[in-house]
Amino acid sequence: MINFTDAQLQLWLAMLIWPLARVLALIMTAPFISDTGIPVPARILLGTVITLAISPSLGPLPAVTVGSWEGIGVLIREILIGVSLGMLMQILFASVSLASELAGTQMGLGFATLYDPNSESSATSLSALMVALSGLVFFAIDGHLAMFGALAQTFKTLPIAEIGFKTEGIKMLSAYGGVLCLHGLVMALPVTITLIIVNLSLGMLSKAAPQLNLFSIGFPITLAAGLFLMMIGMPGWLRAFDKLWEVSLDGITRAAAAM
Repeated sequence: MINFTDAQLQLWLAMLIWPLARVLALIMTAPFISDTGIPVPARILLGTVITLAISPSLGPLPAVTVGSWEGIGVLIREILIGVSLGMLMQILFASVSLASELAGTQMGLGFATLYDPNSESSATSLSALMVALSGLVFFAIDGHLAMFGALAQTFKTLPIAEIGFKTEGIKMLSAYGGVLCLHGLVMALPVTITLIIVNLSLGMLSKAAPQLNLFSIGFPITLAAGLFLMMIGMPGWLRAFDKLWEVSLDGITRAAAAM
């Protein structure tokens, strides 16, 4: 008959529950994987499989009982770490949405909005298209595998422990979020600046020829110019997203090390 001691059971529970909390927190907040279209049991199963693959490489665990107050504190810490890393991934796609929202507004597509059931908010049609294309690029370059690889690396740079966070890591996460938003603004600059020039030209044309109906000719011109710019700038846009993804992965690694 096989017997298990209480210490062995506590160790096995700790090796499963604490890393599972970090993995599930990332899965429940990361882009696309956290979408409501994916059933919750499937996400839990995915998190369990990833945890079982990571568990053998975990370092020494805190010598506390899983169900104690100290163990609950470790659990909360792991959840906060996973949520922080997942939100950094969300900011990546939010920067793409910000860039396309700015470009779409300048093109006159501000009224062409779609309801996004995942975020429970409205977005312009251009924003929905660019986020969808960015998602395809994300999976095409194996971004989901790189994300889980970076998550596994955080268990080495930020092992499971009783201590809390260091302020340097939180500040670094905030800084990387700002960097991603700045990249999103830079992505929208070519289209935005060009359309501003087009609108200024139309304004001068209306002054030179007041009999022209600016509203009837302005919208087709700005829309056509914006779509043309988006078409010729698509390769650069996707390369910029690839750069954003590299910045996000670097942010996960550095922030985890700083924590």
